[in-house]
Amino acid sequence: MEDQINDSTPSVLAVARQNLDVLSTHGESDTLTYWDIVRSILDLFRTSLSAQDVLKALELGWEGLRMKNELSPETMPMKRLILARSATLCMARQGVRVTGLWEDAVQVVITHVRGGDPIFIKNVFTSNPLKQWILTVFSDVDFCPNYNIRLDLLTIISTWEQFEANEGKSVLSGLMQLSVYLDADEHLVPNAGVPSLEVPWFAVMCKLSKGEHLDEIYKKALIQMETLSVGGEARWLNRVVELVSARTDVAKKRLAVGWLRASDALLVLESSLVLLAIFVFSSRSIETFSCRGLLQVAAVALIKITTSIVDMIPSLRTYIYRCMKMVDTVDHILKVVITCPRLQSLVSTLRKDHGEELDRISQHTYRMGIPLQFLPEAIDDDTTINCPERFVDSLTFSVMEAPVLLKTSQVTVDEATLLYLLLQEPSLCPFTRTPLHHDDDSFCRLPDLQHEIQVWRASQSSPDTPTSPKTPQVESHQP
Repeated sequence: MEDQINDSTPSVLAVARQNLDVLSTHGESDTLTYWDIVRSILDLFRTSLSAQDVLKALELGWEGLRMKNELSPETMPMKRLILARSATLCMARQGVRVTGLWEDAVQVVITHVRGGDPIFIKNVFTSNPLKQWILTVFSDVDFCPNYNIRLDLLTIISTWEQFEANEGKSVLSGLMQLSVYLDADEHLVPNAGVPSLEVPWFAVMCKLSKGEHLDEIYKKALIQMETLSVGGEARWLNRVVELVSARTDVAKKRLAVGWLRASDALLVLESSLVLLAIFVFSSRSIETFSCRGLLQVAAVALIKITTSIVDMIPSLRTYIYRCMKMVDTVDHILKVVITCPRLQSLVSTLRKDHGEELDRISQHTYRMGIPLQFLPEAIDDDTTINCPERFVDSLTFSVMEAPVLLKTSQVTVDEATLLYLLLQEPSLCPFTRTPLHHDDDSFCRLPDLQHEIQVWRASQSSPDTPTSPKTPQVESHQP
């Protein structure tokens, strides 16, 4: 940060204050207008200022704009964004760390930006120095410890046309750090009178899905799941899918009690379905989400989102054509699931672990005259009958495929169950509540027991498709 602060700043701010008082009393004249004062503030932002002076300048500039707005309201939105951009450039040139009073300054800028036309925002927040500083604030917790400010920067980031390679890495880094603070109820569903991150978050996620930004995430997550070394990439994918499905539940509840307009609820459903398709069931992501652990996460999300859509259609009859398009999209995803060889374990999981939900969805869609052609049929899982107790997962009570021992509790669960637990934040043994770590000998595979299970399965007279372990019901730990 530059050490030299403009010595004339106090006098410039004092003159601006005096001139505003004169204008409020006598009105504009040939020698003094509100725009003259705003221009003097914009010029001041070209110098190095303290956080206190930036705040004062923003206050005076905004006061001048508000008074000018009464005379020419048509120019207000763009000029307000120009004021916010000038203040941000002032901070960017000085390379300020967003702490203390600088947090207040950035929050004031975000207030001016929020609700602005995305086209206007894109046009005024695209210079490289500005983008680099914003990305540093967004992605570096040491540069800006305040996660609310960093999340709010999505409002600006979402308007950028596309992400270059390094920009995409910074955005991903920030999202991976901040995902634990994102809440579907608070941030990702419209709430009357309260600013929401729903549209910016969706826009950023869609931009990341283009190009190669996510490829490295999928590759690393796949390796992590296969080696039982769950890391940030796998946990982030899990968190994204959880948020996508959770926001449809929130929308359904708010629509039912009249806290959400039907049009907004429809947008939540449509955008959630888009994110499910591109993040879980695209050609790039299928391999990662077909592995144990993430497979169970994908199954739960598909069921939740489909259930929300089916339950909300009667309240969205005004938009029946768009509802029908959503049903077609769900059916297309189900067709991908049914026909993709990599996803047959997911089909088995849906049929055996989500039978009640499948029956309910089938009945409701049939009654509404919009049956899902590729919806799997539920089946009864009777493989545990006459099954040796040691072959059964102690948490899901289904027959294991790849048993692992949780060393702190000496309890055996399936590898898929362990991976599901490792994806949670924090990762805890459900029996002892002690932390699970992949690098401190918390668990081990049991190959001999796995062989016994395979022999037992082969000995059954009418073997079913191998059972995919049920998704364990564990407590959600929100920060």
